[in-house]
Amino acid sequence: MAIDTTAPAGQAIPEPPNRLIRLLLGRPRRTDEEQRERLSNPLALAVLSSDALSSVAYANEEMLRVLLPVAAAASFALVLPISGAIILLLLTLVFSYRQTIKAYPTAGGAYIVTRDNFGVLPAQVAGVSLLLDYIMTVAVSVAAGVAALYSVYPSLFAIRVPLAIGLVWLMTWGNLRGARASGRLFAAPTYLFMVAVFGLLATAMLRLAAGGLHRIPAPQHLASGDVGAVGLFVIAHAYASGTTALTGVEAISNGVPIFRPVEWRNARLVLTWMGVLLAAMFAGLSVLTWKLHPIPNDKRTLVYQLGRAAFGSTGLGGGALLLLQVATTAVLILAANTSFADFPRLASFHAADGYLPAPFRVRGRRLSYSYGILALAVIASLVTLIFGADVHRLIPLYAVGAFASFTFSQAGMTRRHLRLREEGWRHSLVINGLGATGSGLAMVAVIVTKFSHGAWAVLVLIPCGVRLFVGIHRHYERLDHLLADPGPEETRPSGLAVEVADDDGDVARTARLLFSRAPADPGPRPVEAVVLPRAAAEGALPALARRFRLAAERRRLRRQIGVVLVELPRCPATCDDPVRLAAVVVVDAADVLARRAIEIGELLVPQELHVVHVDRDRDATDALLRGWQDHSFGHEVEVLTAPYREATGPLEWKASQLHKAGNDVVAVVVAELVPRWWQKPLHESHAGSIAAVLTTCPFVAVLEVPFPMHGGGARSRQSRSPLAAPGGG
Repeated sequence: MAIDTTAPAGQAIPEPPNRLIRLLLGRPRRTDEEQRERLSNPLALAVLSSDALSSVAYANEEMLRVLLPVAAAASFALVLPISGAIILLLLTLVFSYRQTIKAYPTAGGAYIVTRDNFGVLPAQVAGVSLLLDYIMTVAVSVAAGVAALYSVYPSLFAIRVPLAIGLVWLMTWGNLRGARASGRLFAAPTYLFMVAVFGLLATAMLRLAAGGLHRIPAPQHLASGDVGAVGLFVIAHAYASGTTALTGVEAISNGVPIFRPVEWRNARLVLTWMGVLLAAMFAGLSVLTWKLHPIPNDKRTLVYQLGRAAFGSTGLGGGALLLLQVATTAVLILAANTSFADFPRLASFHAADGYLPAPFRVRGRRLSYSYGILALAVIASLVTLIFGADVHRLIPLYAVGAFASFTFSQAGMTRRHLRLREEGWRHSLVINGLGATGSGLAMVAVIVTKFSHGAWAVLVLIPCGVRLFVGIHRHYERLDHLLADPGPEETRPSGLAVEVADDDGDVARTARLLFSRAPADPGPRPVEAVVLPRAAAEGALPALARRFRLAAERRRLRRQIGVVLVELPRCPATCDDPVRLAAVVVVDAADVLARRAIEIGELLVPQELHVVHVDRDRDATDALLRGWQDHSFGHEVEVLTAPYREATGPLEWKASQLHKAGNDVVAVVVAELVPRWWQKPLHESHAGSIAAVLTTCPFVAVLEVPFPMHGGGARSRQSRSPLAAPGGG
């Protein structure tokens, strides 16, 4: 049985106090403000389509870099048919993902579709492929944006790597501020780019119709070439390079939850807009490339050359050219925003299934998945550094993950139609079947033609990533098995042996008050309560030295079995004996940790004992309530709402309520896993932050019950803390 307790409205649970983070990221968002963070369709188009729309800036250029060395001037005759095949695949994918969004209205990405139709392990392959694609999207987009920038200002070429990494972290800051804030910040460049490209196409087409636009002179003599000499492999290679225009098409199906209601209808509508805009811009630029014969080089991008030919470089035309380059640079850089929107959400799906570290499920201060955003920024920065922010070196690694995820998603939808046979399934089966076939052939073309150019690395990274994810999952499975068995009743601790690691009189007196009713004779199975007060020594250097020794002692004790670490208030309680004591036992799941924490709370023999769970994640809370009924814990559990998704505020409010009700001291008991150093990224740690905040209250003590995962030895009753010596350090 659970008691749902909701904190009073208003400021009963205040905002988390951190002025620096508030200055950088803004006011923290309450969980009930999540609907306000949803995006309107125009903002969603800017956030989720910037990757796909911006890729038209370099897709034709990548095709020509393959064709020109083989066919010379004849290469331009192949641009239109290859572009036509790419647009046909684009339209197929758009219609396919419309079916996917309808079938999976909450989130229809490759991971969810593959997991539902092929199982969890194949879903990891699809998920790792897509995560790699998002990482490469950030690296490629920022590198392409910097390339557009040094096309206008060549002196920036020398600092392209630090400039690219700096832009990655600028994007990180924008996304840590939340989806709506990043949407507003990045919407204008996306729409400016669309206006600039369509302005270029309109100007060029009018000048072509009037006969005032001619081929761009080649920088050096270019042979006429022969289309017949171009083999199938070269055409497939050019096609594979051009399909980079399709990366990012799946982003909307992954980002359905950020749309306003009705989410799936709005997502389908925005996907259609994106498909039409992308097809029109890519087709228009392909026609201009076919007519004007631009020759791409490292200093001048293809779009810049087309813009200079159409607008000119002086007067009003020069201003239009500069606007085109500024818009192209901005949208190429901000195309990474698609990855920052979808990578953290996809990582949260993996984490929810136990294949990525649990912190990836946690929403940050602004309701964004902060851990996923930071992880993406770090990895993308490393990739940018390793490849020197070179677009042409990054492209071969770019498309494999995208088309692998396309193929898994569409194949999963095909299987779904054959399995469920819902109304209209035959029509949908044809669409998704064509999508799976087309994206599968494109994936094979990318792998075969770009294998020696770096695609082999992705084929190595995907299995390694899956192996890593499976290893993480096995760790959580072993942990669940370890924590699931509450243990026999006779293993309950028999009492508390109290050790005060300081000679301070106030600390010792407070400890005696706290443990006044604990069993005097600990019996055969004692738990040693080591009191680690926070009172500082006089003088800056002694205080600093003592703090380091205290931290080292704390780490050592946390690795011991049968130890409870006690943090007393900064201002010791001044109440008289006998003291009225209330205990608050914090539980996260119905497991061994909960039982141990309750047993320690009972050893204090408090007048009141409250077992509470802080509702930071609704799924975890539901799992706790289901499991609580299956175990005999002897206490009801109260659920405290956590409007800011952190535990200290609700626990501080609960302790204040108990203190106002007449309790002199409130003991907060927290049981926590103590992983090995290499396992720490897989787990969240709350006890330290809870103690740091709650012990500022003069009536609250915090008891941390560590659970070492490495099976450390029991604490020896004779081994005293180094801080227990006279003088206390």
